[in-house]
Amino acid sequence: MMGNPVKEVPDEAPAGDTAAVGEKHATAADRYRGTRGRRPVWRRAHDRLAVVARPRLSYLRSRLSGTERFGEAPLISGRLRLEAHGRVLIGDRFRAEGLAAPVSIYVTRGANLEIGDDFYMNGGACIEVWHDVKIGNHVLMAPFSSIIDDDRHPLEPGQVLYKGPTVVGDNVWLGRNVAVLPGVTIGSGSAIGANSVVTRDIPPSSFAVGAPARVIRKLEIPPGWVRP
Repeated sequence: MMGNPVKEVPDEAPAGDTAAVGEKHATAADRYRGTRGRRPVWRRAHDRLAVVARPRLSYLRSRLSGTERFGEAPLISGRLRLEAHGRVLIGDRFRAEGLAAPVSIYVTRGANLEIGDDFYMNGGACIEVWHDVKIGNHVLMAPFSSIIDDDRHPLEPGQVLYKGPTVVGDNVWLGRNVAVLPGVTIGSGSAIGANSVVTRDIPPSSFAVGAPARVIRKLEIPPGWVRP
């Protein structure tokens, strides 16, 4: 006894049936969104809430940081690891974006860290203070850049690990993966190219690159101009 015939579904929609073709080729992301090209309502609501809540949460985190001073209007996204065992002074409009990788500031007991206004740290940026670090206004730290003021481990007997304060002037830009080593001073207005290692002082308004970093040209910085 033969059963009911099975109705075959054609692989291709009839000519002119654009709705069927569109449904066939809809991606999983389209189906997840519900409406092609638009984000889910819950995601849009979450984003709006985050915009409103982030400044308030940043302010709360700054008040609970344990620093001697944390300036007004901070904006902190993602993970910020701040261990303030020593003296820490942070200026206004501090910004940290630890979304892709945590941002880290560690100040040991008895050490001193001073950061000016409009300071920015991108993901993975790190400041490690064992003695004395001073950072000016309008300083930018790109992803995974770092500042440290102590060599921590000697290469050979008798090596001096602390060479004096590490100083970063105003309006300085540290590129991606830049390492600022102990005892150096970077002059105001300077920029350090990606993957550079700063082992010696950099004059003001200079562009330096390499390992060790060397000045390759002078920058024309008008008075009052700061990097956005």
